[in-house]
Amino acid sequence: MLAEYCAYLNEGGGGNVRRALHVIALTVFFMVMTLVFEHFISWLGRDSKQTESSQSHPSILSRLLRRIAPDFTGDRHQALKAAGVMAVCWLPYYLLALPGEIWYDTVQQVLQWKGLPNAITSGAWSDHHPVLDTLIFGVFYQLGAWIGHPSVSVALYTTCIAAFAIAVFVYTVRYLAKSGVSRKAYLGAFLFFCVFPFIPIFSMAMVKDAVFLPLFMLFSVQCMEVARTKGVCLKNRRTLALFMMLAFLVSLTKKTGVYSVALACILLAFVVAGNRARVKLLGTAAASGLVIFVALPLVLFPACHIIPGGKQEMIAIPLQQSALLLREHGDELPKAEKDVLTGILEPDAADNYEWWAVDKAKGTHWTEQRARLLHPFLRIWAKNAVKYPETYARAYFLLEQGWVALPNAIVNENLQSNYLYMRTAPSPSIVTSDLPHSKHTRLYGGIDQFVIWLGNQFFMQPWLSRAFWVTWLPFMQLYETIRRLCAKELSWTYAAWLVPMLVSVPFMWISGGSVTPEGLRYLMPMLGIAPIGCALLTVQQQPSHADR
Repeated sequence: MLAEYCAYLNEGGGGNVRRALHVIALTVFFMVMTLVFEHFISWLGRDSKQTESSQSHPSILSRLLRRIAPDFTGDRHQALKAAGVMAVCWLPYYLLALPGEIWYDTVQQVLQWKGLPNAITSGAWSDHHPVLDTLIFGVFYQLGAWIGHPSVSVALYTTCIAAFAIAVFVYTVRYLAKSGVSRKAYLGAFLFFCVFPFIPIFSMAMVKDAVFLPLFMLFSVQCMEVARTKGVCLKNRRTLALFMMLAFLVSLTKKTGVYSVALACILLAFVVAGNRARVKLLGTAAASGLVIFVALPLVLFPACHIIPGGKQEMIAIPLQQSALLLREHGDELPKAEKDVLTGILEPDAADNYEWWAVDKAKGTHWTEQRARLLHPFLRIWAKNAVKYPETYARAYFLLEQGWVALPNAIVNENLQSNYLYMRTAPSPSIVTSDLPHSKHTRLYGGIDQFVIWLGNQFFMQPWLSRAFWVTWLPFMQLYETIRRLCAKELSWTYAAWLVPMLVSVPFMWISGGSVTPEGLRYLMPMLGIAPIGCALLTVQQQPSHADR
């Protein structure tokens, strides 16, 4: 119903009978997809070793795959072999993107590093983007500046972040292999990380999300270990220190990271045994909160003359809804309410309203005037939510439709390669930052058009749809987990492996644009942890005769 509602909004309404048929068709399609997913998980859970041993004469392909596939339960040499295989698979994307893919936000962060005017400040550092990310990009830029070639700095960053991401993905697969999941499940996860093109493309990008992703994956593995051992692993000081360090890094490399850490620790507290483990988990959440909300804004930022990030990011959805409210019902609002709304929104936000992004409504600066109007604004926003629910719903679902609707004739909600996002258009800010840009617009544009075309094909559309990775697959994993818990085919210890997914999904639904290029970097954590939810469903599976 939500998917069809988004299509209704895009097409301007009408066609009630046709839309009812669409809802039925989408419902049947989702049920069929869920059934296919069940069979897929059942196939993953079968003992592949037993299947192989039953073949007296394995095929040439089977023998070749056995030689190529690393032994993820083996020693470090096997881990290096796995990393080498993944690096070879990533190499074409690495060479194509050299010196590296640079996003708009990164350009602004490099300008801040150089003390030059940018979209956020007149030259000072700002916490609008995480300061740690700005520091990382700045250090790499400085290395290139010393050498005299900015391209070298970007290429060096691309190499380092790609190597780090590969190491983390291999580590994740090795953890799965040693934790009781089926061989097919962990080899499938490895294959996914190797060949699904959006994994390498965005793991190598010079953007804050590429720094966050491997750290979040490592934190997710630690959460899985805490759940698997019911908190016993936290008795080890090194493990506890590692868990806390990763919690801090996740919080420092993404604005919503601290909330993900807090939610993860709270959920894990219900799974672990013993109050000491719970205190350590909740203590980690509290410590992360103190760092982000106390130590940084009250100590580090004033000492280093860093401008704190504005609150407009946290109220982006209400600002977007208020911009549409002014546009459609401005004449019906009391003057006092209109003054508050126009005072906290960007200038001419109603006239400049864009249904697909919040930037024209929220802006990048948090002024004293906005701070003064915040509480009155929230009261007015809540009051008008009751009076104009349809306007609020339209503003929200148009903004977030990429997470629920399949691609349609009006909006393309596929995954896209976006090679040409910031590398092919030398804007004044890129020229000022001295960052390299590419002239291969036709090549990158051709790649993007091919990916869009591929995603619009009937059999490929679900797998390349953003809605599949953000909503459909998590829902199916959660449903299958609950079903197996009720049937006592899965323990709560392993069901808690869904924690990384559960702490990622809520923040997708408050993002500032689901159909924009930005939307793809928002969902990168969902792509990274997708194999984990599938793998957990193969843990402790028993043959059908086991209970007899």
